[in-house]
Amino acid sequence: MRLAPALDPGSFPEAERSVLLLDGEAVPLGLTVIPVDVPVGPAVRAASLAAAVARFDLVVDLRTAAWVHGAVPALPRPLTLAVDVSRSRRTKLVVPPPREARFRHDDLLRLGGVLVTTPLKTAFDLLRLDDDADPALDALAAALLREAGLTAAVAAALAHLQPGCPHKQRGIDRLAALP
Repeated sequence: MRLAPALDPGSFPEAERSVLLLDGEAVPLGLTVIPVDVPVGPAVRAASLAAAVARFDLVVDLRTAAWVHGAVPALPRPLTLAVDVSRSRRTKLVVPPPREARFRHDDLLRLGGVLVTTPLKTAFDLLRLDDDADPALDALAAALLREAGLTAAVAAALAHLQPGCPHKQRGIDRLAALP
């Protein structure tokens, strides 16, 4: 029998997931487990977060999105999630509450059934929201741009198209300065 890529608790009983782990048939990934023969890529990593985002169709962004895209080796905690106020009603039912943001249609991808910010949007937001020039964050943003197949100059030009947002110019300047 072929198993789903991400065996989340909502669709696969915890006892059976535990047996699969003990038998070496599955390995932990994100918030769930996956069969050992499933190649791990962005869609599978995103699907492994479905239990945390599906109910309110939250957006995976910032460092958690960087993990989904493969630019960060370990899933960061706490998860960084957002509610897209332009398409969803705001919710205070999620604990901790996600940040509220407005995303353009082309800022988001649906991977593994989960909304995730694109590598460009992820890099731009990480750089614009960080107060300090952090070389590790610059390297992370550069890795995201490589994943997207973008140069720093093209990424900075595309970031100019973002609607007004806090610290937009800082994000553009930092994108342009990436190696």
